[in-house]
Amino acid sequence: MEINIMQDFNEKFKEMKYKPFTRQQMIDCIEGRGAPRPGVAIGTWIHLDLLSKDKQEVLKELFKKYPEDMQEFYVKKPSVFGEPGDKYTWCDVENADPSIGRTTTVGVDEETAISWEVYDQISKDVPDIEEPDMFCHAPEPDGRYRLAWLSGGPWTRIWTYRGMTNSMMDLYMNPQRVHDINRRVIRFFKAAAKRGVKEAGIDAIGFGDDLGMQKGPFMSKEMFREFYFPYYKEICDYAHSLGLHVWMHCCGDAMMLIDQLIEAGIDVLHPIQKYALDEKKVVDTFGDQLSFWVGMDLQRILPFGTKEDVIKETQFLIDTFYTKEKGRTIFTVNNRLEDNVPIENVVAFIEEAYRYGTLKGA
Repeated sequence: MEINIMQDFNEKFKEMKYKPFTRQQMIDCIEGRGAPRPGVAIGTWIHLDLLSKDKQEVLKELFKKYPEDMQEFYVKKPSVFGEPGDKYTWCDVENADPSIGRTTTVGVDEETAISWEVYDQISKDVPDIEEPDMFCHAPEPDGRYRLAWLSGGPWTRIWTYRGMTNSMMDLYMNPQRVHDINRRVIRFFKAAAKRGVKEAGIDAIGFGDDLGMQKGPFMSKEMFREFYFPYYKEICDYAHSLGLHVWMHCCGDAMMLIDQLIEAGIDVLHPIQKYALDEKKVVDTFGDQLSFWVGMDLQRILPFGTKEDVIKETQFLIDTFYTKEKGRTIFTVNNRLEDNVPIENVVAFIEEAYRYGTLKGA
């Protein structure tokens, strides 16, 4: 089976300007055993359907020449709201969606906020971990590394349920309910990891929890230790027991929490957000303990910079994060690519990541 997959790999990518990493090369990169260049895997941070048609065509042609170094896909996401009898949902309470009939404007983080009275009515067994179509988005294996992206993590889930303001207060006023939400999330994650190995041949799971604001985290180190570290460690330990890596997206400045993320077992961290974190300080402090899915800046450089700015920044990131002897570096953008980004800047970033990265690895 492995021989056939590698034969397909060589045939599929023989016309590419740069051949993508094999599965083993990506594993070696992540685990610090070196890489011939930085990895490049934009993954699900580009949603072609959100871009204009002309940009879609440019990117389709680009990816024919510059293949990604892994296959990343979403598991089928449970709906935020369902109705009684719905199983693949985070809330199966009738008419629970607070946006129904809403006539006033609320903050984006408050759009789905429900009361504890509503939460307490949610069935204990949702989302259904036996959902038959959980891996309906998984592509056929082709010899590359395979990452299954799950839903938001425990912190994301509480503020999706409760809104940001309530969530911050709940850490103090409703601690047992916070733990209940965390257990619900980890139950789903562990089931997805186990099924993903068997049903989709995955090498890793990934999830997102934006623990950082622009300057500093949402909570203290002590609060994170109490409410989130145990659950991160539980899913990481379980994933590692299955032979999987754990990738995590975390926007903002979470510098003071990264040591706990490493202790919990996070293998790859995204995006090391520019203007929130000092990239060199992160690498100097944690570069031997963690791999980085480095995100090109979408706040200033990609949307508002020149092509020359993008090339300069790409070279800076490669010089900062990558060494041939360790690897530990994969490139992407730092969040979902929006249509306001000039397509020539996206092309310049991807082309330079391969060109300069290959030069550095020579």
